[in-house]
Amino acid sequence: MLVGFGGVVAGVAQPAEPELAEQAADSRDEGRDTRPAWSAPALSAGAPAGAKTLGEAPAQNANQPPPAPEAISGLAANGIPTVALNAYRVAAARMADAKPQCGIDWSLLAGIGRVETNHGRFGGAVLQADGRSVPEIRGPALDGGQFAYIGDSDDGRFDRDTTYDRAVGPMQFIPTTWRSYAIDGDGDGSTDPFDMDDATLAAANYLCVAGRDLRTDSGLRRAVLAYNHSDEYVAQVLSLARAYAAGIPVADLPMNGITSGPVPPPSGFYRAPASPGPAIGASDSTPASGDTVGQSSPPPAQPAPGPAPQDSPPPAPEQPSAPPQSAGQPAPPPPPPAAPAPNPAPAPAPAAPVPLPPLPPPPAQLPPPPPPPPVATNLVEGTTCNVVGNLVPDLPGLPECPR
Repeated sequence: MLVGFGGVVAGVAQPAEPELAEQAADSRDEGRDTRPAWSAPALSAGAPAGAKTLGEAPAQNANQPPPAPEAISGLAANGIPTVALNAYRVAAARMADAKPQCGIDWSLLAGIGRVETNHGRFGGAVLQADGRSVPEIRGPALDGGQFAYIGDSDDGRFDRDTTYDRAVGPMQFIPTTWRSYAIDGDGDGSTDPFDMDDATLAAANYLCVAGRDLRTDSGLRRAVLAYNHSDEYVAQVLSLARAYAAGIPVADLPMNGITSGPVPPPSGFYRAPASPGPAIGASDSTPASGDTVGQSSPPPAQPAPGPAPQDSPPPAPEQPSAPPQSAGQPAPPPPPPAAPAPNPAPAPAPAAPVPLPPLPPPPAQLPPPPPPPPVATNLVEGTTCNVVGNLVPDLPGLPECPR
């Protein structure tokens, strides 16, 4: 009886986190159930009545409108930190070596990183040179209200919540899915969902497992929809990926990291969503800071126009254009703008007229001069005329006697 009872218990009991080969996800064998023993609905076990729960497969809305172009340009406007961009590129290169049939591109990882946590900058966090955000990023509690219920699965080890699970790190893995895909992406000897290099390589592996061939549109959509069960999320991520691929040239940028080597298959809940909760980065507007690629900078402010001078100087002759550069060579910096011609000195205003003193009044009427003495007709020396030069004194007022 004891042996029989033990056999019954062993038949119904399941391990807490069974090891599952990745090949089960790609199996097409007819008549054989290849689903993992613990699938997505098991994560919502124990949900209270009325709580939202995870389904076996994500629901899709075929009528989901594409996001507006201005919304996508707004999400991409503040660029990608160079630490995050390097992690996206290294992870894509590593997967190209380990699983060349997947065909994942760095821009898809960048689209997910932007929507999930604004490239590790959610809520003003700063992405450090070592790939960790300060402070660490943790999503809201998955309590079954607005988002599906997932009770605590890690005793608060990653999310510091012993009641509910929370998505953690720059790529927002829930603890259960992280343990299935955990990998040391940068070779530091640890697997850490808060490390951008580890989390990005795990996300790349997740997408390749879920979508299989990401060079096809169906593979892309299947992979992103598995990551987060939201059609709106898929539309945002794919639109952002296209925007990043077209707007940020990376061919000439250096890449530092482990770009080759095998990637271990996932285990456990590998079909569960990576981030079933809210895409918290989609509403985050933390501005770019530090070393950032693809940042949109506003045009320089123009000085306020001043009063036009009286005589405008002639326009400066146009500078000859620089010769075209060969491909791959950086263009020389533009010549410094010519110094503006100084405004001509204003012409001096005419001085105000100085008032002249008034003219003196005309003099009073002078009396007429006395009439000349009568002309003597009979000149008598010493009597009516004077003889000049003789001894007789001259009489006043008499004319000179004729000689």
